[in-house]
Amino acid sequence: MYCRSTDMAKSTLVHKVTRVVNRCSSDSSSSKGSSCSSVQRTASPSLEKSKFNDLSCIRNQFGKRGFSEQATTVIMASWKSGTKKQYQVYHKRWFQYCRQEQINPLCPSIKIVINFLASLFSAGLGYSALNTARGALSSLGLVFEGFTVGCHPLVIRFLRGVFNLRPTQARYTCIWDVAPVLKYLQKLSPVAELSLKNLTLKLVMLIALICASRIQSLHCLKLCNMLKRKSSFVFVFTDVLKVSRPNFHVPEFVLNSYPPDRRLCVYTGMKQYLERTERLRENMNGRLFISYIKPHNCVSRDTIARWLKCVMYSAGVDTSVFTAHSVRSAVVSRAKLGNVPIKDIMSKAGWTNVGTFRKYYDKHVINNEEFSISVLKV
Repeated sequence: MYCRSTDMAKSTLVHKVTRVVNRCSSDSSSSKGSSCSSVQRTASPSLEKSKFNDLSCIRNQFGKRGFSEQATTVIMASWKSGTKKQYQVYHKRWFQYCRQEQINPLCPSIKIVINFLASLFSAGLGYSALNTARGALSSLGLVFEGFTVGCHPLVIRFLRGVFNLRPTQARYTCIWDVAPVLKYLQKLSPVAELSLKNLTLKLVMLIALICASRIQSLHCLKLCNMLKRKSSFVFVFTDVLKVSRPNFHVPEFVLNSYPPDRRLCVYTGMKQYLERTERLRENMNGRLFISYIKPHNCVSRDTIARWLKCVMYSAGVDTSVFTAHSVRSAVVSRAKLGNVPIKDIMSKAGWTNVGTFRKYYDKHVINNEEFSISVLKV
């Protein structure tokens, strides 16, 4: 006996398997009165609401399966912090849904899973969000008819239906030109006379443009990982980034001087910023960017995003449409227009699949105005 839906219209819709495996499975000699359907309708008293606000329920399941605390900790580390935050949203919704239906969330049927995904679809969620929800359910270790929940044929078929009904669309069909931003940054000169606020905003945007970086990468820049050379600063990364994966080297940030225009020289701005903030830092081995407001603590990724949007807004970019992450798309799209080789763009941005660039970041630039040396030699 096992957890399964009895409402399938056609058995040919799913693959046949010779072995049935499920979290709720038991020996064939079990009595009918102990069927999983009866377990579903009564949630275990130990499944307390407070336990489902994070991944602690997953950790508990590994413990029940006999894994040591150390082994469980390593397995739990396989999910990056960003993934955990995404999953927490759908874990919470899943447990709320199961409480409403009076079902054990760790022992549902495939019918319940599909109905849950359908409820999310009815709430207006699209393919990308539902795909994340599928991953969140898979992380709970749910298995049906020999398939993990994310690989079950009916779940796959349901997601295909979602895609056909609500096709995924790129957030932007076009992207802003970086030329007005560069002109605005040129006005913030000389750097020695700028306020700490304007110096900070200018430096953040210059690095974002030159390195085509994610906000996460900017946030992870640390002085202890910085090497100063005669005409450049080099930052390496020791934190786990979004692009971090086995057998892949995360590109360094190399901030070279720019003699053609000192107003856009990130090396000059960096020297001035380090000199200005040296006495404000409690730890010279901490993160590069600190608040320009007392007590000058290290800032979050959200703060860095606001800084980028502040520069974009001041330069005339419509920040009601474009987010801080659009800087990455703007710079690589403009670099391509400047005839920078695709392989160089891929290397700079940290991509290994050219399809990622073409699908998500290569956009039509709204204003094709020419500017000097394609995004400062990205």
